[in-house]
Amino acid sequence: MTLPANATLLGFSLAALSLVLTANAQTASGEGVRQVPVKKLFPYYDLYLGLPPQDRDGFYLEYLIQSSGANVRPRMFYALGSVRTPVQIDSKGKILNMPDLAMLRQGKLEVPASAPPGRIVLNLEPVVPLGRTIPTSAVSNSVTDYAKAIGRAGPLALAIPKLTGIAFKGVPGGQAVFADGRRVSLPIEAGIPVFRPSHATMRGAVSLEFPAVPSQAEFAR
Repeated sequence: MTLPANATLLGFSLAALSLVLTANAQTASGEGVRQVPVKKLFPYYDLYLGLPPQDRDGFYLEYLIQSSGANVRPRMFYALGSVRTPVQIDSKGKILNMPDLAMLRQGKLEVPASAPPGRIVLNLEPVVPLGRTIPTSAVSNSVTDYAKAIGRAGPLALAIPKLTGIAFKGVPGGQAVFADGRRVSLPIEAGIPVFRPSHATMRGAVSLEFPAVPSQAEFAR
């Protein structure tokens, strides 16, 4: 399979994640498949799993397979020793059953040799409960956990965007509410309200309030 996987994080193309899987693929004899080290399909995921659970509960990594063939979802398998496990992919291409550390370190990915070209997309998603009122502690946890992860990434940190806030899509604006009752409007960036916990005007806020439930929360630079 020819799969030039241009992994993308939050819409930013990262040269460090650019992978040509077939460059390291081995053709399994007589089976019409190519084998690729699982770790090459999931950049950064080993680092993510290596974080203490309390330092990664504020965000997660989402991997998607995008194929150039319309509505084509190649049937792929994780292979470790004699055990083969189907890779579960939803209608959007999101990989549902992520590998564990043993599979990441030793496993192979089996891909049909005849599958159309495609790419891997890596999304970084914050864990923020959506509602008209959102505790700032939940939002700050996502930003803090991400910053801790970057701090542990070593030289790779140079290729990773520095993300300091959370943007709330699907609403025209929002307010930060303080314990003394004060309210401060969230800054609007590219038409989207953004909360940055470290910003001087936002420090001490206890909750965020919106005119409606945001449709999505995502990291913001």
